[in-house]
Amino acid sequence: MYSNLKLMPVLNAKRLTLNAKRGFTLIELLIVIAILGILAAAVLVAVNPAKRQNQARDSKIQSDTGQIATALVAYFTDSIGAGTYPAALSTLVTNQDLTVIPVPPDGGAYEYVVAPAACAGTAASPCTTVTLSEPMYDPATAGNLWCWRSATGNAS
Repeated sequence: MYSNLKLMPVLNAKRLTLNAKRGFTLIELLIVIAILGILAAAVLVAVNPAKRQNQARDSKIQSDTGQIATALVAYFTDSIGAGTYPAALSTLVTNQDLTVIPVPPDGGAYEYVVAPAACAGTAASPCTTVTLSEPMYDPATAGNLWCWRSATGNAS
């Protein structure tokens, strides 16, 4: 009976020490926060939002170039074009080959060059060759262009 009485205070003392140590220490919390920070940094490096934005801008330019090129080919083969390209892109809207001239992501206008330079886009003064281009945004491809040339009929 005396042995049971001696154990009771010891068990109560153990319960008190267990109740006092239920939370996390400051060091444990700091380690968890550091690990989460490292994981977040790794995800941001993998995702690279600036690169994705540049790729989205390049995709828009590629899409716009394709739309304008399709309208240019339609104008060239149409009876109104009479085997000539328009002297200006605004003619594609007037002729209803485009509803609106696409605008590059940074604003401004796509570069449109006709040849011969003095052509009027009519049967009497035909524009026989055109080039449509816009620089790419991706820094890995600095100096490259999205371009469509009527001489080849290809976008590159």
